[in-house]
Amino acid sequence: MKSMNKLFIVSASVALLLSACGTNEDSAQPKSNDQAENVQQDTASKSDQTSGAAKEESKKDADSAEVSAEPSGSQSSTSETAEGGQSRSSSETKLTKSSEQDYSIQVMDGYKLTGEEPGKDALVLTSDDSQFMRIEMLSSEASLDDAAQSVKQTATAVNKNAAEKKNLEENGIFKDSVWYEATSGDHTVNAVLVKGKKPMKLTIFTKNDAENLDKFMQMAQTIQ
Repeated sequence: MKSMNKLFIVSASVALLLSACGTNEDSAQPKSNDQAENVQQDTASKSDQTSGAAKEESKKDADSAEVSAEPSGSQSSTSETAEGGQSRSSSETKLTKSSEQDYSIQVMDGYKLTGEEPGKDALVLTSDDSQFMRIEMLSSEASLDDAAQSVKQTATAVNKNAAEKKNLEENGIFKDSVWYEATSGDHTVNAVLVKGKKPMKLTIFTKNDAENLDKFMQMAQTIQ
């Protein structure tokens, strides 16, 4: 009888232990599941954060690229300055004072002012010295009528059919000037009497094109 009681007690104890183990395993399983779920949520959250940060960084890069693609004020200014510099280089001038007469003139690149003889200068195209402008300042006592006859004689000496130019500019030093043009071969001579505050005679020798004549006239406008 005692043996049976012991056996019953042992069996009951074993059953209780097995029951307790089963309970612990069941309670541990949800915790493990909860932990796995939390890990998944954390991973998903971090993934979302990483994705969001990547998108934000990508947006910043795109914005930065867009800003870089737009010319800044200084770049535009530099470009304009570069283009302006190129434009100026073709017509850059230097203020030059005559060593023979009382005047100064803005001389373009490619030209030089030299003393031809007392009272006369020559503004010469350096690449072709057959093209030049003779500058002769007139004194305040000089007769403008005599000077007008002189420029006419200069032109007719080149070509007896020298033509007087009538349609002159309304402003600038050539206003009211006396102007004759004569052609000989491949050269043209323009003999001009400039009136005004600084009366002068200009004799311009050029090839039969307007390019250098225009430049000589532009420089003559700067005489002061």
